[in-house]
Amino acid sequence: MKRPSVASRKTLKRENLAGLGADRLADILLGVADTRPDLKRRLRMEVAAEQGAEHLVPQVDKRLATLETSRGQVTWRQKPAVIRDLDALRGLIAERLAGLDRSAALERLWQFLETSTPVARRFHGRDDAMAAVYLHAAGDLGRLLAAHDPRMAADRLVEAIAARPQTWADWLPATLEPVPRAVALIALELGRARQERAAGWLTVMRHLADAAGDVEAFRETYPAEALATPAISVELARRYMAAGQVEAAGDVLRRAAPTPGRTGRLPAPDFDWETAWIDYLERAGDTEAAQAVRWASFERTLDASRARDFTTRLTGFDDVEAEGRAFAHAAEHADFQRGLQFLMAWPALPEASRMIQAREADIKVDASEAELWAAKLRRRYPAAAHLLLRRAAAAAFRRRDFKVCDRLTQEAETIIL
Repeated sequence: MKRPSVASRKTLKRENLAGLGADRLADILLGVADTRPDLKRRLRMEVAAEQGAEHLVPQVDKRLATLETSRGQVTWRQKPAVIRDLDALRGLIAERLAGLDRSAALERLWQFLETSTPVARRFHGRDDAMAAVYLHAAGDLGRLLAAHDPRMAADRLVEAIAARPQTWADWLPATLEPVPRAVALIALELGRARQERAAGWLTVMRHLADAAGDVEAFRETYPAEALATPAISVELARRYMAAGQVEAAGDVLRRAAPTPGRTGRLPAPDFDWETAWIDYLERAGDTEAAQAVRWASFERTLDASRARDFTTRLTGFDDVEAEGRAFAHAAEHADFQRGLQFLMAWPALPEASRMIQAREADIKVDASEAELWAAKLRRRYPAAAHLLLRRAAAAAFRRRDFKVCDRLTQEAETIIL
């Protein structure tokens, strides 16, 4: 067995620190704790935890009370230490105390989540790191609730949500993930009975409906006119399809389908709605119609994923022929940059090179795109790369962006034709 090197024995890792011995480590920690109040609190709680839950609980309660009553603003210098202290308390409750007394830990987690409002007031604006600690705590809460009676868990959860629905709209998915479906079903029933109108309540009900697997309850949270909008119809249709209710998904999507405007012309469909419609057609067994929609969508949008989805479903040499059609359509597209962007993204470099040289007068691309694409073309297609950079440099000169013009020109001059 290879012996560890001198350098590896000096790195800060668990094995090396353990080698110092408990007494030496205790001395070091005590020395550091004198300058770190948060570390001193953590050590005091860890020592209390070793004595049992009855010793740890008073320490936790004391810290929770401090969080509820503190009003001093947290400066940017103090922020990292405050966040560490907050997360350490969360971990002590959710892990150390939960291992000693689950009921006591659950009650303290509820109290910890209640401190989010007074703690947030101490920060200047919304703080993502602080919010992440409470989101983590919401997930810890769900893990502990999973072991409790579903009715009791649901009752307590709905009461907490009703007090602060906007806050719980963010936390609830993390809480519901580990709990049994029965809790979500009961909570959904209790929530529907309350008929609250506070901000965030409908979002909460949607989370509960999703966790309970009740698509109809999710649908009830939207007025009829909202169901006719593409975005909401897609949300609902995806849930119906996940539940195996394919025709219900189709009905919802049809209500939001594009309709002719005053001119009698049919507007372009919403891209996400179109994606859901293709999925519906596939699940309904109408693969030919799904392919037709994919191709029409590609022709309209030049979206590479549409073209790939279309070609990968073809057999024999049909996929090669379809790729050629897609390349030709992109090369002739009225919007030069969009057409070239498709070819470069595929990638179809020979076709992109021919497009650049055949449509020199049409070249209109962003400087950043010209540099990126030229870098990909220059080795095998130097003439196309050179032309692309020169045209982008000329455009920069016309808009008096001389710095960009010089940079593009210098790059073009490095290409060996």
